Amino acid sequence: MANAAQMQHDLIGVQGLSNEGVAFNPHPQAAWFKKGGNMGLFIHFGISAVSGKVDLSWGMMANKPWEQKIGVDFTVTPNEYFSFAQSFEPKNYDPEKWILAIKEAGFTYAVFTAKHHDGFAMWPSEYGSFSTKNYLSGFDFVEGYVNACRKHNIKIGLYYSPPDWYYNREYMSFNYGSVHGANAVSFEGRPHYDALHKPTTLKSKPNKFEDAFTEYVDKQIRELITKYGKIDMLWFDGSIDKYEKVISIDEIRKIQPWIIINSRLHHMGDFKTFECKMPKEKPTVVWEYEEIWADGPWWGYMEQSKGYKPAGWLVDAFERTKKWNGNFLINVGPMADGELPQEVYSRLSEVKRIMENRL
Repeated sequence: MANAAQMQHDLIGVQGLSNEGVAFNPHPQAAWFKKGGNMGLFIHFGISAVSGKVDLSWGMMANKPWEQKIGVDFTVTPNEYFSFAQSFEPKNYDPEKWILAIKEAGFTYAVFTAKHHDGFAMWPSEYGSFSTKNYLSGFDFVEGYVNACRKHNIKIGLYYSPPDWYYNREYMSFNYGSVHGANAVSFEGRPHYDALHKPTTLKSKPNKFEDAFTEYVDKQIRELITKYGKIDMLWFDGSIDKYEKVISIDEIRKIQPWIIINSRLHHMGDFKTFECKMPKEKPTVVWEYEEIWADGPWWGYMEQSKGYKPAGWLVDAFERTKKWNGNFLINVGPMADGELPQEVYSRLSEVKRIMENRL
């Protein structure tokens, strides 16, 4: 069986990745990533934290093979999942605390989930109806994160998922493997599920639905690269049917000349991602290796996933990546109140000590 990351990629259209056709951004301020040897913090945060018992976005997808493989089922219906937005109020949200901790440990960049597949925008977006503009009285999580990074000289990365399960909730199946598409695994006879996890027949999308959706994705991306000043990285996760009509890499570079972009939305970009699987040989392109720090195959905070891989493991993984001129991105998930688990800070202190001793 493929690993969890690969099965997730199959469903959201991460396929055909190539760096061909797009040269790495030649801007001098992009060179930091090309040379490799950077360690970054991946921050998966969103409304799923309200529960603490389901993963970010994937918690609403039934019959996930990666959970079945380990004999667990942490799932809620999409309707229940989307309702978490009504209770999402992280009063202890303090990204500066995160950024100071990683800077002390030798990290040089971070990537924050501005919008995951669940469709909830962590800023008061002017587009769509599922963002902090409609909930939390317009509180802007992205702004706080960006300001903290800029204040402490940490490179700023923003994650954005073009696939959007809230926007598409009436026209998609929430039963993993009931639809064969984007190379996804398909299980014969598995019914489609609606937002209540009831068997359903998928409805056809209205005329020009895809055009409206594509325009919405395009406008949200433009918001992120025009609203917050200088951004160092756009980290897309997945693609959409009409990706060629979304803002292009050239257009993005005209707005942010120094920016680097991964190869997931347009199937090409400045760097290639290796998620939860170290490459077997040195890549010939600019690359990044992503891993989950907490135990288990979950990206968001999970009460069931309290253990964290040792600091020594993290440093060893970083050094292997650095040896091949790669960049290493380690994932954590803040809790519902906005705090990172205390164990993350403890591990970061250990990382700092190990790194200092190895110099």
